[in-house]
Amino acid sequence: MSSGPENTYIRSVHRHLPVEVYVLKNHNVYAAGVADCWYSAPGGDCWVEYKFIQLPTRPQSIIDFCDTKKKYSASCLQQEWLTARHREGRRVGVVVGSTEGGLWLPGCAWRMPLTAGEFRHRMVDRKTVASFIVRFASGKV
Repeated sequence: MSSGPENTYIRSVHRHLPVEVYVLKNHNVYAAGVADCWYSAPGGDCWVEYKFIQLPTRPQSIIDFCDTKKKYSASCLQQEWLTARHREGRRVGVVVGSTEGGLWLPGCAWRMPLTAGEFRHRMVDRKTVASFIVRFASGKV
């Protein structure tokens, strides 16, 4: 795993996962679009795509994860993959990390743009992101 800000953030979330949660970090150049991580927990599993952003200073700035012109957005293939798995009834989500905190977006919640102010209002620490993943994978949400 490289040491860019996204991978550093992923590792910092994984440090808070309980030992009974199995994690598979995906990186396959032949299967573009597959979510970054697969988590298997007692009671189920889930797929999570990670993004890392530099939050805009202005609270009213729009953050749109579907705008493929933005470097933090999900690529077209990632969007298609996540949407198709969600349609199949799989548990999928997106975690958006920043230096200030993170945001858990289950299902297709990542398709809705939000402002930087909303992001800051809803963001949580890495330990809480990890607990959301565990509960979601286990089917307890």
